[in-house]
Amino acid sequence: MSILLGMEDLKKFEQRKKDHIRLALDSKTQNLTHHDFLRIKLVPNALPELNFSGVNLETTLLNQKLSSPHFISSMTAGHKQGFEINSLLAEAAGMKNWLFCVGSQKRSLINPKEISDIQQIAKKYKKTKLVSNIGLEEVIQSKPVDILKLTNSIQAVGLIIHVNALQEVFQNKKDVVMKNGFKSIAEIVKKSDVPVIVKEVGFGISSEMAQKLFDIGVDVVDVAGNGGTHWGMIEALRQDPLTLSARAIEHFSDWGLSTVDCLLDLQSFLNSLDTKERAVTSIWASGGIRSGVDSAKALALGASAVGLAQPLLKNLFIKNKIGSVDKVIQAMEQFDFELKTAMFCLGIGNVSEFSIRKVWYGK
Repeated sequence: MSILLGMEDLKKFEQRKKDHIRLALDSKTQNLTHHDFLRIKLVPNALPELNFSGVNLETTLLNQKLSSPHFISSMTAGHKQGFEINSLLAEAAGMKNWLFCVGSQKRSLINPKEISDIQQIAKKYKKTKLVSNIGLEEVIQSKPVDILKLTNSIQAVGLIIHVNALQEVFQNKKDVVMKNGFKSIAEIVKKSDVPVIVKEVGFGISSEMAQKLFDIGVDVVDVAGNGGTHWGMIEALRQDPLTLSARAIEHFSDWGLSTVDCLLDLQSFLNSLDTKERAVTSIWASGGIRSGVDSAKALALGASAVGLAQPLLKNLFIKNKIGSVDKVIQAMEQFDFELKTAMFCLGIGNVSEFSIRKVWYGK
């Protein structure tokens, strides 16, 4: 993909990214009709046989030692406000030693000579562990070497390929290119020096699809289910109310699998794996995580990491203005505290114990 964005196209691109932030903070784009994590109950351990100070959240993700299974999930990039937001998120991630999954690097792909906001952030916050990010449509239409340059340009420790069919349709594009997706992902997996993650954007990945992705060598599947920000709704709200997509969105308001649905669907698959296979099969959970207790439930259901986006973004904005890094840190510490408390009350001393003990019930 070598066609550069013209000035008019660039302005539209930047405006769309700004709209994403504004609308992600709007309650209309949040799936508030149900909170599926309420379907899952954790079984308390009245005598946990450990001290609260002995609960350890440290874990290893993408071959990186981290302070928490929480990570900052992809949000935005490619515009001035995005640079401000990502700078604060990167700083906070470095301070707390969380993974930071950056927003889409599409702008860098189509304007490769331009020094991107993410590259500037990577240079400034060298201790922050960044995960690169690009859409499946770009992967299909680009050479693998160009995709991998994105990862190298920010010294990323992993590469996310996000799959967002519904969101792309609601952008009112002439076409949405998804054919040869598996083939294109497989080519990236073979040539990538870092782990490859395939991630939905809020509509979920079924167990059948996850297994197919693992079969072609994908390292991590982030199910990113329904329950949080609805990106189809965001795109539809940007359109003229009379467009087909704007009129159709009400029928897709509850589209997809919730994060809980995805994790439950994966239970039989995960249980079929032997110890060695389970150790290298990594499921991440994002989408609708609104507390550290939700995080504990996701980990109990088989996730090895839990992603946060909108809750951090919401905490960062004060009266529609971007706040300080302290606001991000505050939200991160709140999630970690709630997760640690849940683990203590379950009698779980470290994250790895979730995979060997069943501490939940529900359906």
